[in-house]
Amino acid sequence: MKIAEQDILNQFTADKDLMTILTMIRSLQLKDSWLAAGSVRNFIWNYLSNQLGFDKETDVDVIFFDPAISYEETLKIETKLKENYPNYNWELKNQVYMHIHNPNTEPYRDSRDAMSKYPERCTAIGLRLLDNDQLELFAPLMV
Repeated sequence: MKIAEQDILNQFTADKDLMTILTMIRSLQLKDSWLAAGSVRNFIWNYLSNQLGFDKETDVDVIFFDPAISYEETLKIETKLKENYPNYNWELKNQVYMHIHNPNTEPYRDSRDAMSKYPERCTAIGLRLLDNDQLELFAPLMV
């Protein structure tokens, strides 16, 4: 089944939990930050299979790209998210360091570069809430 990008953007916008999460992510003011991977994939799958939109059991995969934030600082930010918003399963990853976990991978240039190299095509997807309250969807491997 092929769906139009605007249709899925409308579904994202209509989901209160998802928009709350996107607003929280934006409020962190992390450079090049996105809700990514399974969080977005699972939402789309739920939509296509007539399930609830955002599933609170799903990990909230937040990525960003900022060389000025250390690995340790990233862990501290993630811990704060978990403490302040325990309703969600937060996972925060600075893509500056993620190539280290993937053998034979060059350092990523930014979050889009990282997403475009995710090993599973269906998780190479990201969503973010821009300052003008518009959604931006990035899906480099979708056809």
